[in-house]
Parts: sequence; structure tokens; C-alpha cells
Amino acid sequence: MKKAAFIIGASMIPAAASFAAPSFFTSSEDTDGPGYTYVQGQYIPQGKLENAQGGDDKDYDGYGFDVSYEFPANLILQGGYDRLELSNSSIDVNRANVGLGTHYFIDYGGAEDTGVDIYGLGSYERLEFRNAVGGDDATGTGYSITAGLRWMVDPQVEINPHAKWVDYGSISGGQASYGSPDGFEYGLQLVGYLSEDQHLALTAGYDRTDVDYGPQDANFRNEVSVGARLNF
Repeated sequence: MKKAAFIIGASMIPAAASFAAPSFFTSSEDTDGPGYTYVQGQYIPQGKLENAQGGDDKDYDGYGFDVSYEFPANLILQGGYDRLELSNSSIDVNRANVGLGTHYFIDYGGAEDTGVDIYGLGSYERLEFRNAVGGDDATGTGYSITAGLRWMVDPQVEINPHAKWVDYGSISGGQASYGSPDGFEYGLQLVGYLSEDQHLALTAGYDRTDVDYGPQDANFRNEVSVGARLNF
């Protein structure tokens, strides 16, 4: 509960900042911050689902994509989908989410086009383990609260740490059951823009979870991704 309260509180920072920012900060209306209207595709060459089947760890790889759109007043709509394939296993994993949030850019007086963008999102989440037990699929739906920073250390370099509290409800289907998991997901993404107009970028990310799926307390660990982003 304390973790959930922390994430919920952190996700409200952008909204609070837009009303109470000190006068020495400059809003995103007055300076260039990172764009929130983009499409991104990524390849996941490496990850490990710990305690996946019978307590055994399973490596996986896969792919995914993310889309984001910014409305007026710093409102953002984001969604994503990942497809993961476990090695030496019949299980595949589908992850999907769509959410609405806000952001606020702070120019802290560094070089031009640098600063920190604070964002928060509330999202619908869906997680599916396909062919899990006896060929049955286990599916759960729930919600998440995300808070993160998009730190522009350079006009062409972005560091994006982020944390998410997620509750997937009950993940089950037929003979398959992964309980009612909730907990933290967190990670770090690096974005390198190929030009100063930030139109095209390359990305690299690292993610892991502390959620405990099923009686074996399975968890996604050491997930690495590489991708490309197109900003509009």
C-alpha cells in the first residue's frame, strides 16, 4: 500500500508543478522539451522469466511497439504492446497497455534545449500467458500508475528513468492460474536523437519487475531492448 501511495503521489507531480512552479522555472510553453507525439518499435533480444515453469528460469526474446500523442494543455495518450517468446517452452507472453497522463517540462538554466520533463500516467493493463498449463491461456486485466523523468542532458541525448505500480487483477484461464499479482515494474531508457530537430532517434532500455506471478513467484528480469523512434 505504501508503494502504491508513493507512485500515485509521484504521478501527480506534473499536474502540481503546472500550477505551483517557482518563477525561476520555465514551462514547456516557453522552451523546447522532449516530444510526446511519436511511434516507436523495439526488439527485445534478451530477458529472463524467473521461476517460469516448475521453478525453472526461462530466457525469452521478442518485439514491441509504443505510440504516444500529445493533446493541448500537456495531456498525453500512450499505448504499447509486447510479444515475448520463451525459449524451450510452449509459453508466449502478450503485454498491452493504454493510458492517459500529463507532463511538465522544467528548464533548470542549463544549455539551450536541456532540462527535465516530469510525467505521470494512469493506464489500463492486460497481461496474457499463452499455452500456459494444459494448453490453456491465462489472462488478467487491471491498472497501473506510472511516474518518470525525461532528462534532456543534451539536445540530442535523453535519459528516462521510470517506475510503475501495477495491479493485474486475477490472471487465470482453464487450468492455468497466475494468482492476483501486483507490485513494481521499473526501468531505464536511453534515447539518442540523430539530429537537433529530434525527428528520428535510437533507443536502448533495461526493465525488470517485482510483481510475483503465480505460486512460483515468477518475475521478468534483466529485459534489454533496442529500438527506433519517429517523432512528429
